[in-house]
Amino acid sequence: MINALVTFHVESGKVREFESIHRKLVQVMRGQDGCIEIKVHRSVRDPLEYMVYGTWENKGAWECAHRAREFKSLFSSLPIKNHPLSSGCFYLPAYGGKGMMAETNSPSAKRKRR
Repeated sequence: MINALVTFHVESGKVREFESIHRKLVQVMRGQDGCIEIKVHRSVRDPLEYMVYGTWENKGAWECAHRAREFKSLFSSLPIKNHPLSSGCFYLPAYGGKGMMAETNSPSAKRKRR
């Protein structure tokens, strides 16, 4: 399992348009194989900045979903300042969260199993 973080910088005066298109885009992504969860956050300091937090089975599933025709069509119509996917970040769970599942990937948990 991986987590992907992507930041969007919306064009001034285009928040409603962005949110309308992006909501459709999120629905498309949630239906893709390997998508576990997608959450969208809006910056407290900058109302034109959004951060998308997605949980995927693996990076390959994320990449495959982003090659889908419907994704590309919706993404290209987003009123954003730059292409955020090139600066997307990927993370593996380390610790915290619900249950102990994430604990198993931390370096200290791996050392304990040896």
